[in-house]
Amino acid sequence: MTDTGSWTGSAWWADLARAVPLAGEVAGSEVRAATDAGLEAELMTDGFVMELVSAELMVRVRAGDPAARDAMIALGTELEAGRPVVSEDVVSAYLIHVPSPGEPHGEIADALGTRLRAALDQDRDHRNEPAVAAFLDRLLRAVPALGPLADEQRYGYHREVLAHPFLGDVAQREVALLTGGASLGIDDDWPEEDRAEALRLYTSTSPDPAVEVRAVLGLLEAELGSDADVDDLIAVGLVEMLPYEDEPGAAEITALLGPRLRAELDRRHEA
Repeated sequence: MTDTGSWTGSAWWADLARAVPLAGEVAGSEVRAATDAGLEAELMTDGFVMELVSAELMVRVRAGDPAARDAMIALGTELEAGRPVVSEDVVSAYLIHVPSPGEPHGEIADALGTRLRAALDQDRDHRNEPAVAAFLDRLLRAVPALGPLADEQRYGYHREVLAHPFLGDVAQREVALLTGGASLGIDDDWPEEDRAEALRLYTSTSPDPAVEVRAVLGLLEAELGSDADVDDLIAVGLVEMLPYEDEPGAAEITALLGPRLRAELDRRHEA
């Protein structure tokens, strides 16, 4: 296998690199970059490296590289064969980057074997629980400014919002609104594209951004206690993502919490 510094990979990865040489080359460069960034070698599992490789290959596919497309298809063939048995985390790390059928580059999904296609279909057939779907609809109707965040988290064949990541994004946005964006940690090292995207999603041109924060927190306060799934979503998706006492925005957001949300936050601090 291509030399990867402190990570040698499993025998399975060595075989995979021989079968799909470009995957081996990408694994080498990605692992070296992760090592240079300080990631410990023992954290570089087969699944972790597969996700790095699949993500980079798809970047190249979208840039028009036919060799990367062929490598993604070949990876699917090798994982389908499962010689030796491939763990679920490796398969999931690959499939998460495979475009859905009908999307650009959906031919990669079309080339999947029976086992991997079934796993892909099961994953992409995502539906929120009815109470959660209704809650998200109420939130987005009450605060339309959250629409772009929701669109970033639409997933699967039905394009439903991934509820927990979305609520985490909402928490980040509301804190950023109260801190004038300081909680985002944007600095001169950020690429301009990333900076622009963060400002688009997590800041507002409103003269009083706190109006949105109060609207969001007021709706969540009213929703708590109405449904167990919604309660869990609010507690785990949003409250657990609020800043700790010594972090930017903690005092500002805590001051606006209603009694139910504050009780959830206190329970988190006590855990």
